[in-house]
Amino acid sequence: MIGNNWWQLYRGAVFEINRSKVLDRVKAAEDAIRARVSLGGQVSNDERIWIQDAMAALLVLRRDLAPSSVDKIKQR
Repeated sequence: MIGNNWWQLYRGAVFEINRSKVLDRVKAAEDAIRARVSLGGQVSNDERIWIQDAMAALLVLRRDLAPSSVDKIKQR
């Protein structure tokens, strides 16, 4: 069983269609995941795997939304 609300926050970040809200949702999900992981022994091995997968997906979202170095040069 997945504990606390990190799963809902993660899904909210992944399925957010408003680009201006995605980074806020990603941060909220990451914070909730870190809080859950801080519980140590209360997190099952299965949930740890789900958490690792979720954090990897959130990192991809964060990178995808970050302006590339090319975009930064174009803005100058």
